[in-house]
Amino acid sequence: MRIAYISFEYPPDTAVGGIATYVYQVSQMMKSRGHDVEVFCASFTRNVSEEFEGILVHRIVADVPGFPKKILPVFQARQQTQPFDLIESPEYSGDGYEIKKQFPRLPMVVKLHTPSYFIHELNNSYVPFKTKLKYVVGGIVRRQQRHPFWKWRKRSQDIDYLTAKLADQIHTPSISLGDIVAQAWDIDRRRILNVPYPFSANQKFLEIPITADHDNQTFMYLGRLEIRKGIVELVKAVPAIFQAVPNARFRIVGRTAQSTEPGLTMKEYVQRELRPYLDRIDFLEATPDQIPGILAQTAVCVFPSLWENFPNVCLEAMSAGRAIVGSREGGMYDMLHSPPAGLLVNPRRPKEIAHAVVRLLQNPQLRYDLGTAARQKVVAAYNSEVIGNLMEAHYAELAGR
Repeated sequence: MRIAYISFEYPPDTAVGGIATYVYQVSQMMKSRGHDVEVFCASFTRNVSEEFEGILVHRIVADVPGFPKKILPVFQARQQTQPFDLIESPEYSGDGYEIKKQFPRLPMVVKLHTPSYFIHELNNSYVPFKTKLKYVVGGIVRRQQRHPFWKWRKRSQDIDYLTAKLADQIHTPSISLGDIVAQAWDIDRRRILNVPYPFSANQKFLEIPITADHDNQTFMYLGRLEIRKGIVELVKAVPAIFQAVPNARFRIVGRTAQSTEPGLTMKEYVQRELRPYLDRIDFLEATPDQIPGILAQTAVCVFPSLWENFPNVCLEAMSAGRAIVGSREGGMYDMLHSPPAGLLVNPRRPKEIAHAVVRLLQNPQLRYDLGTAARQKVVAAYNSEVIGNLMEAHYAELAGR
């Protein structure tokens, strides 16, 4: 099959998020299975068609909103000379929207990553009532018709929704995301196929020993410090953890983002809320090659996201054989529930988060058992052979029509 991946994000120029990681991995995977793959993506600095790690990549200078239209003529030129059997686009930002409109008979797979409306809702989960009231009253005083900033735009103006509606197939990495999108966008759930992300475990993670170390009492949050990752509730859980485990240390690894309070970063928020315990907390920013070493020093990883699709950090922690406390909301449920490979918690209940972390810190054998199960699960369930077979079968249904 000739397959085109349409994505604003792609390494190295626009490796700005998880979509870039996914498109890189899946394009390499499908190429290794004998398919003819090209990638159409953005760049911040250059317009070029080049071979990058064995794949023809077309890069154009564009911002996120302008990318769908600007990539169209580049794709059009390739389609006229060497037609594709299908294209795949993320729903996010509608990267393939204009191409599908121009070539309606060309099958399009839409891969769900997390729609903009849902990210917006999660990031505004903690907007205080007083802030909302002040915003509305301010509009009335100034005789302005203000759209509530904590609410998303209408579906008729939502490029994510419009792109999904054009899809011939929709793939979701997590069961939860498929359920959410089906309900929010009035799509028959049977049309949304469950296709996890492929994950090739880095050998450096797999070489980390899994031990029942009684002395290691470090628990860690790894990832961007942002509201939807559950930092607010985790901060509330930390005092109870420190009280129950006197030698525990908390390591926060990641870049900071905005907190729930205007003008205050999330790191500053954490430092303020946990001021009495700062001598037991480490803040780090790490490069990817430093992560295996940091994981090796960690007893428990905590990922209490309010909701997250299919987080790569959890897959990495699983491959490192770490004991994990994960959110039961979103894709971590798929990863950790069956067989049991971690402890799942309600991310909005700090006491539940604290109890799970304490249980693991105080039980090295349970950490060993769950870490072993996690490594076995991630290697067996998400490897390129399993996911490649699944994607290939679904693609073939479209290409053969």
